[in-house]
Amino acid sequence: MAILKNKYFIIITGIVLIVVAGIFIANNTLSNENVHTVRSGSFELALNTKGEIQGKNAVIINMPDVLRKRELRIYQLQIKDLVAEGTVVKKGDWVATLDAATITQRIQSNNQDLDRARAELNDAQIDSTIQLTKLREELEEFKYDLEYKKLELDQSKYESTAYQRKKQTEYNQTLRMMEQKRRDLELRRLNLKMRLQRVEAQFNRYSEQDRMLKQGMMACRVMAPKDGIVLYAKRWNGIKLQVGDNVDIWRPAIATLPDMSVLVSETYVQEIDITKIAVGDSAIISIDALPGKQYTGVISKIANIGQELAGYDMKVFRVLIDMKEKDKAIKPAMTTDNKIILKKLDETIKIPREFLFGTNDTQYVLIRKEGKIWKKVVVPGLDNDTEVTIISGLEENDKIYAEPPVELDSIPYYKG
Repeated sequence: MAILKNKYFIIITGIVLIVVAGIFIANNTLSNENVHTVRSGSFELALNTKGEIQGKNAVIINMPDVLRKRELRIYQLQIKDLVAEGTVVKKGDWVATLDAATITQRIQSNNQDLDRARAELNDAQIDSTIQLTKLREELEEFKYDLEYKKLELDQSKYESTAYQRKKQTEYNQTLRMMEQKRRDLELRRLNLKMRLQRVEAQFNRYSEQDRMLKQGMMACRVMAPKDGIVLYAKRWNGIKLQVGDNVDIWRPAIATLPDMSVLVSETYVQEIDITKIAVGDSAIISIDALPGKQYTGVISKIANIGQELAGYDMKVFRVLIDMKEKDKAIKPAMTTDNKIILKKLDETIKIPREFLFGTNDTQYVLIRKEGKIWKKVVVPGLDNDTEVTIISGLEENDKIYAEPPVELDSIPYYKG
């Protein structure tokens, strides 16, 4: 019986020792995958954006100037046809065709006004000629009458004084009437001249509009102003134009011919991040179509005003990144991945993000000290998607852990 009790005691004691040993081992050992040796090295804080290759200096192919004149009152036209994007064109080659139906209607309407104005002008010219001819004839009659009165006045000197006064009065009266008729002629001439000018100005206005509309009809066939590769312009929402879309006097761009001698990556940065970047910041550019290659760049322009684009849930700002290297393999409109360097530290203590625990008030790591696992309070600095810099609390070669062997609440803080 005593022997049996001793066996039970030995078995129970063994089990307890195994459990205690297991807890001790679990509390003080972790797999190598969860252990990190603290090192110092370079650290980059970056902002990643998607972009598109463009030429920094591009010739914009706009809705023709003649169609944007205010007098025509043509505010928008539909794109009827477009050359394929990426087509290499020469100066004078066809690029796009705009729907001229609106212009045709305007020409027909203007022709009716032009015909009416032409008729009014002819009538005004004829009426002016008739009225002035009549008044001139009346004035000539007064001249003959005045000569006759002058002869009678000269002959009256042989007559009585009363008769002479009578003839003098008749002569003076005829002279006044002739002067009145001369003034009437001049006033009427000025009046008819002003009326004729108004009618003529109206006719000229319709004639000029007819000329511009016919020029606009010809301009609906849009040609390339220089040699280049055609890229479609973008609508207000960032989507490229296509057949069936409209161009208007406020956003007249149809396509661009980028100058590929200076390449840029055109990208858009959300408003919450725009204050983080500045002109002159460096960037690393990767091109989806050219895997394995990286190019350096520098921010050259940041838009002053944000805009709303499809695919973003907030306003974005247009940013241009100048590329320092040239590569004949790079083509316009290629998609880019841009890593804008916000901050770079050459030598600093850093750890993977998953090795940092705690809240904003107290942050710590799990560290081995004196043969045990402890919570060690640290002061974190800059961080990115994968790493966190540590300002104080860690030194090189410290061993830290990503997963606690037991509940975090049961691990004490290190006071050393």
